Amino acid sequence: MRAPKHIVLFAFAAIFMFYACEKEITVDLPKPDPKIVVEGYIFEGERPYVILSRNTGYFEPIDSASLINSFIFDGIVTVSDGTNTDTLTFQSAAESVLGFAYVKSNPTVIGQAGKTYTLTATADGQTVTSTTTIVPAVQLDSIRWKTQVNEDSLGFVWIYFTDPGIDLRGYRIMSRRVSANPDRNQPYFRTNFYFENALFAGQQAPVGFDQASQYGEDLLADEPEDPDNGYFRVGDTVQVRLCTIDKPYYDFLNSLGNSTSSNGSPFASPNNVIGNITGGLGGFGGHGVAQYQIVCAY
Repeated sequence: MRAPKHIVLFAFAAIFMFYACEKEITVDLPKPDPKIVVEGYIFEGERPYVILSRNTGYFEPIDSASLINSFIFDGIVTVSDGTNTDTLTFQSAAESVLGFAYVKSNPTVIGQAGKTYTLTATADGQTVTSTTTIVPAVQLDSIRWKTQVNEDSLGFVWIYFTDPGIDLRGYRIMSRRVSANPDRNQPYFRTNFYFENALFAGQQAPVGFDQASQYGEDLLADEPEDPDNGYFRVGDTVQVRLCTIDKPYYDFLNSLGNSTSSNGSPFASPNNVIGNITGGLGGFGGHGVAQYQIVCAY
């Protein structure tokens, strides 16, 4: 008896797929054009600081040694507010997550709400530029700490604020723990998350969050495991920043987050990082700052 045609075709396809799976496939991706990567900030009331690095190939190793080797230590970096211009210098102990950045010890350029700032950086024969505006901060309506379900001494910090609903902007929530116990202190603010005001324009937003990790920390910091699993514990003192950011910088953070979260997933859509750096990669962001402190208590 002759087998039905569709069964024969199915068997042939199965055999073909079997042998195809056995074949080793090599993907030869071209090396990317060398570009300067910028990670720059200016917070309201603070001096600007900028980290410069070089882009790397997709399959190049990522570890602490290669990460440090990618950074640029001999660039020329300036930031202007339209009136004053500061030339930043590299410092190995600057107030950045990675422990080094371009800053100025006695700055004339300080973050101020409503001002626009221009960054220019030159290195490796290339020059990149960017502009950002510090959007006026939105103040909190209230802040509190609440225990989580099934927890008696661990919980989230909750903030409540009302969006003015006047323009498109983003928000970035940052926090750090400054408890009396030095073993629990965190020396820098960490980003909890970010979102755009289009989600609740003109309305009050309740936002709860626990602790958060910061970029580069896992590679370069020897931080012990947190026994509280990221929660804030009763008795902790927590400083919280509700930062307003302009739309171009929010788009950069959002696209960077989408690209990072989908990295390596065969089911994720391709994501391009939308930077606000002309001639290079990365982002430069102004931050309006509303800062508060809370002691976690019942």
